[in-house]
Amino acid sequence: MSTTHDITDRSAGAPGFDGPIGSSMAEFSTDYMTYVEGHLDDDLARVGERMMRLLRSMDELHQGFAVSQLQHALQTATRAERDGADDDMIIASLCHDVGKTFSNMNHPAIAAEMLRPWVSDEAYWVVRYHQDFQGRHYYERIGMDPELRRAHLGHEHYDTAERFADVWDQTAFDPDYDTSPLEHFEPLVREVFSRRPRRG
Repeated sequence: MSTTHDITDRSAGAPGFDGPIGSSMAEFSTDYMTYVEGHLDDDLARVGERMMRLLRSMDELHQGFAVSQLQHALQTATRAERDGADDDMIIASLCHDVGKTFSNMNHPAIAAEMLRPWVSDEAYWVVRYHQDFQGRHYYERIGMDPELRRAHLGHEHYDTAERFADVWDQTAFDPDYDTSPLEHFEPLVREVFSRRPRRG
């Protein structure tokens, strides 16, 4: 039985493109790749809205805390903003736990890689390693080393990560805190995620 496909029959899978497509990337023509790249550029305009939807979904995630993960994120960002953090750190504070929507165990790495193309190296690094710093406040009670942050001593962003964990993040579980709503941060979310993303 033949496994050869008529690539001209595949154009139905790409509305608006009339040429041959193929069934694998190795078969894609230059014209078709140009067509795809154009769609990827259009897709970038929707990243801000996707992040807003992801943040909203965190209101359903409580994990036993007195506040939802959305309220925790908003409270962390509110504290960062009121403490004079720059825009990238405010977004990092707002989005630092979005990885929990997929996995609690490795959520810092998930969130950090989602943010990396749009934020500063400092904001990326703080999100990537925030759990190591946060551990000081509770790891001993679950049988883990509370001083994992010491592994990062001397790093250029150490002080920012320490401030993030100690002043903004670990304090952001207070149901009575005067927290700014998501709508307050929405313009900044849309601005940051409308930037041209960086590679690497």
